[in-house]
Parts: sequence; structure tokens; C-alpha cells
Amino acid sequence: MTEKSKKTSIYDIAKALGISASTVSRALQNHTSISDSRKELIREKAKELNYRPNLVAVNLKTGKTRTIGVLVPNINRFFFSSVIEGVEDEAYRRNYDVLICQSKDNKDREEKILSNLSQGKVDGIIASVAYPDNNLSMYEELVDMEIPLVFFDRASVDAIQVGSVRVDDYKGGYSAVKHLLLQGNKKIFHFSGPLEVTVWRNRYRGWRDALEDEGIEIQDHWVQTESTDKESGRKMMRAILERGDLPDAIFCAGDYAALGVIQELRENGLRVPEDIAIVGFANEPIDEMVRPTISSICQSSFRMGSLAAKMLFDNLETKEAMVNITIAPELKVRESSFFDRRVKK
Repeated sequence: MTEKSKKTSIYDIAKALGISASTVSRALQNHTSISDSRKELIREKAKELNYRPNLVAVNLKTGKTRTIGVLVPNINRFFFSSVIEGVEDEAYRRNYDVLICQSKDNKDREEKILSNLSQGKVDGIIASVAYPDNNLSMYEELVDMEIPLVFFDRASVDAIQVGSVRVDDYKGGYSAVKHLLLQGNKKIFHFSGPLEVTVWRNRYRGWRDALEDEGIEIQDHWVQTESTDKESGRKMMRAILERGDLPDAIFCAGDYAALGVIQELRENGLRVPEDIAIVGFANEPIDEMVRPTISSICQSSFRMGSLAAKMLFDNLETKEAMVNITIAPELKVRESSFFDRRVKK
């Protein structure tokens, strides 16, 4: 091996500074026994000598990969990609890598991914549970294996004791309907995802309680359950149009469903919000790109990812206890719901 191609080792750094190799090693691992000033001196010398750690050797020695796994139902949704961005920003700051996987809301796929991740590939996992979210046996195995785990969004915190970060879906649903009620809407329908999923069930509960608190009697057909994508929104709206019993307003559990509803109404000659007001959930970028712009509940997805990552890294690095964090939702009022039925037009 030529002098030019020879890699710098911790022994070279130690020799250049006149200190022991063990001190260099501890400093580069940010050990608390080494002062900050000495750490900085050693890092500067390592940079000067173009030192590159042998990560394979480090991982074998420490039993750590400095990699975390992030498991999402669908990576092509803005909400999940924004959560991932929040995770990756925090991971970059902490010098961790991120391995991203998607279950596509398939339990078999989810189980296979978790099984692979648990085989020493990651130090911890951040996950949003695949539908249905009542089968957590694989996650319980991760806890038994002492693999740090943080749930976000679809967080079944009552079923399994791990860290979690989620928006208050109940409060989001309640505030969306309260907004519609305050503008004189009484007959408010709800287009939901499957109610077996915790987040959609909680949004449904918020819708229901807001109406019941106003003394409004709810009819069974006011609730339609499908998915929360655009085509499902159109399908649910078609069913209502065919029935001929139209609402004053609709609270959709997802923004893409709200978009589908608006498209279906427009094609049938109905106006939003003059004929039917619409509020969605998630605050997707499309909300400000379409006309009318769509009122929606903001979930603070980037912050959710950042908080989940911070919790996981704090646990990995200092054994700080996991907690359950609930983010307050924020209603973004836009054109699709901004119409006061109490005022004659």
C-alpha cells in the first residue's frame, strides 16, 4: 500500500497530538469523559488528516448501526413525505441514517418489513401502523426484543406502551364541524375512511359530538365510509346525489376525498360553498391549488416527524423515557367553507 493510499487511523491522530488512541476513540464517539475543548481539538486534527472511520468496525464494536427505520402506509402522500422530511432533518443533525419503507396498508407486507428491520438493520423504528390498526403483534415482538419504537399518526397507544406523536383527531373533527355550524349549516354529512382505523374513528367521533352538542339528530346515511382518496370521495358523493337528500355541508376525513367531492358536485351543477360547504383534513398542498381552495385541518406533519425522531434519538442516546405527544390541530379556513347561511344572498 502506497503512502498516498494509506488510510488515517486513530493511532495517527493520537501520535500527531501526543495523546493515547483510546482518548481519540472516546472523543470521536462524543464520550462524556472527554472535555468539549479536547473533543474539538481531536476533531480538527481528524479533519486535517482526512480521517474516515471504519463504520463496519464501529458497528460491530458498539452493536449500533446509527440507522433508524421509518415505516409508512404510503410514501406518495404529502402527509407521510412531510413526516419523513421532519425525521430526516433531525436524523441528519444527530448523524443518523434513515431507512424508509412503506407497507401500502398491507399487514403481510408490514410484518415482513418489521421482521427484516428487527434483524440488526436499525437501532430503532418510527412507524404509522397499516390498516387495520388493531393487530399489533409484530410491534409487541419489537418491544419484547427491546427495539425502541415510536408510533406517529396511527398510534394505538392504548394497546401497546411505546412512544407516540399524533394530532388530536377528535378535536380536529370537532373544530371542523363547529366551524360549519357557526355559519348556519345544520345538516352536515361526514365522509370517512374505515372506522376500524383509529384516526378516522376519532375524526368521526369529533363530527358526531359536535352535532349532538347542538341538539342535531344524526341520520345513518349522513355517514359514508370508503377510503379517503379522490375516487372514493366522488363515489360517496354520487351515492348522496342519487339519494337526492343533499346536505348543507360535508366534513371529509381526508383532503383528497374532499377534492373528489368538489369535482363531483361541479360536474352536477352544484356550487361549493354556496350549495354545499366542504372541509377536509390534512392540509395538503393541493388545498391552495384548486378552486375553490379547500378548508382543512392542519396536522403539522413536519413537526410530527421531527418530534418522533427527537424522542427516538433521545431514547437511543440517553435512555430518556418515551412519552405520548398530542399536537393541537389547526383549522385553515379557505373558500370551500367560507359561506354564512345565516345571511341571505
